[in-house]
Amino acid sequence: MLEKPRKLRKSELNRLFLYALRIQVLSHSGESSAPLLVDLKSPLELKLRVYLFNCTNPPGGRGLDEYKIQIILPGQSRGNRGSLDYSDGRLPILAAYVNEGRNGVFVLWDADKHDDFAYSANMQVKSEAIIGALSSKVSKTKRNNNEIIVAARPEYLYDAIKCRIDIMKEDILRGGI
Repeated sequence: MLEKPRKLRKSELNRLFLYALRIQVLSHSGESSAPLLVDLKSPLELKLRVYLFNCTNPPGGRGLDEYKIQIILPGQSRGNRGSLDYSDGRLPILAAYVNEGRNGVFVLWDADKHDDFAYSANMQVKSEAIIGALSSKVSKTKRNNNEIIVAARPEYLYDAIKCRIDIMKEDILRGGI
């Protein structure tokens, strides 16, 4: 029987994220910080606030083809609503890592479509997005609410972030935000 991959600690998730971006990182807030603050070098030159979670496919209550994250923000307590922080000119990145051994994948949701959520809120992604990321640089999939989720293997994380930014720009130009 195959063993389920373990959930990664915050410092391990952050280390994977930073390592995937290696040469594009100008500075960061440290591997143990939550959220992780990352300043990227040119040509993107972005200041990111990365909310990073484990993305799992637990048995029961969810389709076999669906992975999920549970969002609990630093300082958020049970019963309180949460929202992502856009302050200090930082762009929030709502991301998760699917730990499938040697075939890990980062998933990036549209932060603008999740501006108010309950404590421990679930967010899903279909396995087709993760499988797509294993066979291409960046995989995109559209949810029923028209949200486009982006997925990529670690070596293509920078491309996935660029794709996420391009989708956000398109939404702004269409007046969708």
